[in-house]
Amino acid sequence: MEAIEAKATLRFGRISARKTRLVADLIRGKGVEDAKKILRFTDKRSATVMLKLLNSAVANAEVKNVEDPEILNVAKVWVDAGPVHKRQRHRARGRVNVIRRPTSHITIVVKEDIEAKEREAARLQALEAKRAKKKAAKKKAAGGKKKAETKATETKKADKADDKDVKAKAKPAAKKKDTAEKAKKVKKSTDEGDKK
Repeated sequence: MEAIEAKATLRFGRISARKTRLVADLIRGKGVEDAKKILRFTDKRSATVMLKLLNSAVANAEVKNVEDPEILNVAKVWVDAGPVHKRQRHRARGRVNVIRRPTSHITIVVKEDIEAKEREAARLQALEAKRAKKKAAKKKAAGGKKKAETKATETKKADKADDKDVKAKAKPAAKKKDTAEKAKKVKKSTDEGDKK
């Protein structure tokens, strides 16, 4: 599969080629998203012009059916000098100074980075494998904890059952004692009543 390439050109931009090349050097070889961020935060007049041109190049790539615009790279950027518009500034004693208004032709070529696509697929696959491994380890640890918890609850239940059995056995004995004491009291009271 061949990489798709798209191009956008600005002709006769009213900015110096030399000043524009400074910004062009910043984005050459970068990914499209990185290049957009760089241009947004670059404090140069040519940065806004180049950002619009870059967006145009990305749109052209989308028209050419690029699957994922995020994997586009700024393959080439070049700035050529255009014609110079000459203006006049009138000076003292009838003289005239020339004002030069330079223009430039800016071209941006974006290209689909197939290697980046493969790297991204490999990265996602590795990430998925890592998540699955982590999930399996977590499940295994949770299974061990559950076994330990069930054993602990079983021992607690057994202890409670033993306590209940002990209490249940103690209650009839206590009842027998109580009834025996009551019987003695009743017997004493009846004996005392008989003596009178």
